[in-house]
Amino acid sequence: MEHYRLRKYRGPETWAQVRKAYVAGESAPSVARRFDVGLSNLRRRAMAEGWTRVRIAERLDLKPLRGGADDPHPALLALAELEALPETPRIAPREAVAKAVRRAAWLVSQGQTAEATALLRAAQALNKLGWAAG
Repeated sequence: MEHYRLRKYRGPETWAQVRKAYVAGESAPSVARRFDVGLSNLRRRAMAEGWTRVRIAERLDLKPLRGGADDPHPALLALAELEALPETPRIAPREAVAKAVRRAAWLVSQGQTAEATALLRAAQALNKLGWAAG
C-alpha cells in the first residue's frame, strides 16, 4: 500500500497575511505554525517575491537621489512634514493602558496574536513604571 502525502494549498489571502506578519518581524517558524504553511515554502516564496527582511531593509535604506546634489532626501522631507504637524493631545496613562488592552483583544480576534502580545507587554511595562496610576 502506498502512502501519499497530503499537500497544503493556501490561497492568496493567506499568503498576504503570511507576508504581512513576516515582514512585520515575526519569525518564520512562528508564522509558518500560525498560518499552517510549510516553513520551506514560506522562505522560498519570500526569496522569490522579494519580501525578505534583507531586501526590505535595502529598499528602506537611505540612498542618494538621482537628481541634483542640492535636492533634499525624501526621508528628510518626510521628517520636516512630521515636525510641522500640530502636537497631538496628551492622553491619560490609565486610558492609554485601557486602549492598549482593548486593541490587543481585537488583534487576537483577528488572528494577530504576535502583535497583540507585543501590545500587552507594552501595557504591562506602563503599569510597572507606575504611569497608569495617574
